Amino acid sequence: MDSSNELAYLAGVFDGEGSFGVWSRGKDKKKGFRATIEMTDADVIMKFLVYFQAGQILFIKPREEHYKPCYRWKVDLERAVEVVRKMLPYLSKRRQIQFHETVGKYENRS
Repeated sequence: MDSSNELAYLAGVFDGEGSFGVWSRGKDKKKGFRATIEMTDADVIMKFLVYFQAGQILFIKPREEHYKPCYRWKVDLERAVEVVRKMLPYLSKRRQIQFHETVGKYENRS
């Protein structure tokens, strides 16, 4: 898969399964922007890490015995903003609007 097709693929997966927003890094701590996606397909999660060369992958133990293990890719702060900006042209209009609203608040924080 060439680079632009892979970016479009990852953006499509992220559009349906991912999330982004501004999270507090603890009580009385600075807030930070984060992008994350969680699913049971480790190979798909690994594609995010490899393509963007950013973030980390966390293993999530099954919550119940009959559940599959999950994998979460997350990327924080300015790098997360850069990653979502790369995917932005391929995201739905709804997600594009959410991103601009959210990142505007994050970048204009005092």
